[in-house]
Amino acid sequence: MTSSEPDRSASRRSLLRRAAVTGGAAVAATAATAANASPAAAAPGDPVAIGLPNTGSNGTAITSSASLGQATLALKNATGAPLHLTRTTVTAPQPGAVYPTTAGLALAGKADAAGAVPRHEVHTTATSTMLVPIPPTRVLDTRTSGGRARLLEGAGRIDSQGRALADTFLVVHLEGIAQYAEGLLGNITVAKTEKGGFITVYGAGGPPNASTINWWTAGQLLSNGVITQLGAYETVNGDYYPDVVAIWVQKSATAVIFDVTGLLVRHPESAVINSPKATARASLTAESGTPKVRAAEIKARAERGDREVRTGA
Repeated sequence: MTSSEPDRSASRRSLLRRAAVTGGAAVAATAATAANASPAAAAPGDPVAIGLPNTGSNGTAITSSASLGQATLALKNATGAPLHLTRTTVTAPQPGAVYPTTAGLALAGKADAAGAVPRHEVHTTATSTMLVPIPPTRVLDTRTSGGRARLLEGAGRIDSQGRALADTFLVVHLEGIAQYAEGLLGNITVAKTEKGGFITVYGAGGPPNASTINWWTAGQLLSNGVITQLGAYETVNGDYYPDVVAIWVQKSATAVIFDVTGLLVRHPESAVINSPKATARASLTAESGTPKVRAAEIKARAERGDREVRTGA
């Protein structure tokens, strides 16, 4: 914080909580709720940097004459969160206010004719997923040994024509493509069908009472788009895969080809195939710094009842 007056007033010191601030750089910034004080200020064109935590009941308006898109408020903290909002009950928010809620973060909209202020939930990695396109990637082709390399279950139920037999569960892992993703978008193809049948693709829980692709006679070649959850799988040897998809072949033998074109994730780094440094499991095993914190958060958000988050996975 810079000022034309080195020690403006007692109320100014109350706002800063006697933070040690020199040359416009803050020692730490962990909260931005204002105290009973005059508005914070900075030299024209300089951002405002807030130091130690501030609490109080009155709002602080921050304005700036900075040009060319320079920041009005700059928060920096090399050792922790630069901004920490404490949740409290907000019954009459001002339009434009941003405040934490039980669901995450809310943005107060424009008041209507009756004076009611609508609340909009801000989508974050904690409250929603995002679609991340990836290079189209073939993860299964039962017609070749190489195409079956990702199978964790079902490899022993492929006939001499490369078809999965009727009533076969194929479990495919996505290691090196996704890590702790929520779902996928892709395309499933059947070929050399034996007779009429269908396939169910799913990723979590028990087999659903639904079909993903249907065929009605022998010798067909058909495809269909897929959107499904991902689940987890542990082999009999104890190897754990947090991202798998199951393909249940029913009523008829058929060759199965499955391509993945997009991932539903809470953070783009779960799409490890898109990381320039990613080898298998690479981008979510950072050892220090911000990547480590982000990786831990991704894993924490990914954990649910049917999928554990494990060290090294």
